[in-house]
Amino acid sequence: MSKNCEIHVDAAKLSVMKWLYVAAVLGPVWFVDVAIAADPPILAASNGIARAATSVGDGFAIVGSVAVLVGDETTATRRSPGFGMTSENLAAISRRFIAAFGDDYDQLAIFLSFSDLLSQQALAYQLPVRNDIKGLGIGLFDSSAQFGSAGRMETVLNMKRITLYGRDAANDPENDLYSVWAQEAAHRWLAYLRFQRDTDTSPRDDLLGRQKAHWANTVQADASFMDGYLWKDNGDGTFTPTERNKRYGTLDQYGMGLRTADEVPPFFILQNLTDQEDRPTKVVAVGGRYKAKRLDLTIKDIVRAMGKREPASSPAAQDLRMGVILVTAPASQTDDFVGESFRIDRTRRVWDEFYNAAGGGRGKVCTELLRPCRGPSFVFGDADLTEGPAASGKDGVVAPGEPFVLKLPVTSAGSEPGVATVKIDSHDKLTLKQATVATAVLPPGQSTTLVFDGQVPRGTPCGQALTVDLAAPGRLGPSRGKASIIVGLAKAHVDTLEDPATPTAWRVNPDGKDTATRGAWAWGAAQKTTAFEFTLQPGGAWSGSHAFVTGLSGAEDSSDQNVDDGFTTVESPPFSLAGTRQPYLSYQLYFVAADFQNEVLKPDPADSLKVQASVDGQAWTEVDVVRGMALGWTRRLVKLSQVLAPEALASGSLRFRFVAEDTGVARNIVEAVIDDVGVYDEVAACGDAPLDGGFTDGAATAMPTSGGTGCGCRLGGAGSVQGTALWLLAVGVAIGIIVRNRRRPVGAGRS
Repeated sequence: MSKNCEIHVDAAKLSVMKWLYVAAVLGPVWFVDVAIAADPPILAASNGIARAATSVGDGFAIVGSVAVLVGDETTATRRSPGFGMTSENLAAISRRFIAAFGDDYDQLAIFLSFSDLLSQQALAYQLPVRNDIKGLGIGLFDSSAQFGSAGRMETVLNMKRITLYGRDAANDPENDLYSVWAQEAAHRWLAYLRFQRDTDTSPRDDLLGRQKAHWANTVQADASFMDGYLWKDNGDGTFTPTERNKRYGTLDQYGMGLRTADEVPPFFILQNLTDQEDRPTKVVAVGGRYKAKRLDLTIKDIVRAMGKREPASSPAAQDLRMGVILVTAPASQTDDFVGESFRIDRTRRVWDEFYNAAGGGRGKVCTELLRPCRGPSFVFGDADLTEGPAASGKDGVVAPGEPFVLKLPVTSAGSEPGVATVKIDSHDKLTLKQATVATAVLPPGQSTTLVFDGQVPRGTPCGQALTVDLAAPGRLGPSRGKASIIVGLAKAHVDTLEDPATPTAWRVNPDGKDTATRGAWAWGAAQKTTAFEFTLQPGGAWSGSHAFVTGLSGAEDSSDQNVDDGFTTVESPPFSLAGTRQPYLSYQLYFVAADFQNEVLKPDPADSLKVQASVDGQAWTEVDVVRGMALGWTRRLVKLSQVLAPEALASGSLRFRFVAEDTGVARNIVEAVIDDVGVYDEVAACGDAPLDGGFTDGAATAMPTSGGTGCGCRLGGAGSVQGTALWLLAVGVAIGIIVRNRRRPVGAGRS
């Protein structure tokens, strides 16, 4: 199995300063510890936009629409001093991806969090999986079973490391990343075409250039991504190449199945190419002027040599479903590379638009991970769990053993109306009367709510996030999602921080010992601030309009309001524990601790938000610690009986302190917002013994807070993300544009 189209880097064409920059950025990285409990009793749980890296399927986590896979010995090959990728590694990644997300993808684009030491000169390459098309110059073969597919998967792209393209790649369609991506994707079909005129005795390969897998530079190829040029005939025997690597040309579109043979206009190749001094040349430059003999050709000359393209069109090019993956180095953590995943997700969205325009609108690509982009497509909002009509007690809390009603918002997010036939798979966590419920026909953009009835099994642990899988089939693929619910917790005393008396009841710098020189806690509305395109502080409270924020002054793109060189403390009034049997501290948190190095934003593990509890306001016990960076609101739940002595819980009330600390690293950022602070209690039914094989108390996970439909992220206030998406802020990226010199390394496949 050969690798097609390795795009190479000529190191000699990169300046010494750029290489120093690469070394600085790709060297040691400070990793992130986001929304993970310091001790087992801490549970970060919620039902909205942000959570730390949570396993999905076979070792995957999700960042936006990027599947993040922790590498192991099957997905990466050790090569001192790092790792490399083999065909077997790429096949293993594909098998695991399909097992986790379904056999609904034509191509995979695999990015790496490490340098691929087995193809160091290649910027990217394509690995063929299956071909069932005649007339392209590619043999018929099907290796899809080795890649975990039952005949859907066609090719896998090794896109290497996103940081090589510079941090502007996420916003600049002119960045080299997109032309490279376009070339690798099209290598599934291109470029292997030959021609034979009626006067030729056999097919000729004059159309082919580098490695016989790209267009020769003398072909009028409409500035194809496949090394193609757009040639202008000056009418005097000279020709000028005006563009290169800009689009999928008409020959490309024919090979890809986006254009029929009858739609391909005549084209030409240049023979006996010389410069203006009549010296033969094989190298051309955009804007130059060259002498040559023009040889006119038509698509009939290609069909005569290759045979007809059968089938004439390709659904995989017209509606290309592409999964985007980041594979980390073995033994690393997904949280360590969420920032890099965030960057890939931004470029993924630009890539979708780029591909759609590159073929003149004839083909569409969809890189959404959990739903098709066209046709009937659906996204799921927050699941609302309430007591069923037959529930005993009617206390407003769904308890173990009680019937429930689960309301699930569904939105039609595709390009066609459709019926969402939604199936819930609770993995035996819930007993459902009807696991599948269908909507009426939903036009694009319209929402409705589905209702599921069921019962929470007796013995289900309280205060823990229970996650269920959602799926709705569609013409172009299923729509998937997850819903998270918590049972058995009743509100005892919650302060929404909306009361005008809040600044009096809560105390900032209560002991007069705070040391932060700026960014002190203040009551008000958070004001959005950003750095390197990442949101550091949201543009609003979690609920209502007020929260406690570390610094209310400042403007977007400013870091002046963050906690600086010390700590700042805000202390709550007493929260009553009267009548509680198993109290939890609950609060909504938005927290970012970031450091800057070489204009790169990365997590800072030294800074923190610490939460302390006290009976008398004198002696304080730490009950929660958050470090690193979490992009989005997270609900933190602390089971107080596992962090405080029994006598403290018997005292009747507790005060809480929230301490945001900057340890003084130069140019770092510490931002924190807290809201809806209070005490919840387990209902009596939570005392039943856990079910066999049930959940265990103390699991430290981070679930999203707030609501949402859609595949993106709405920052500020109660933002929204599809329940399966996880959004964190982490490592920045590096260098500028790579100069590509495509050579074939020893032992490499075609490039």
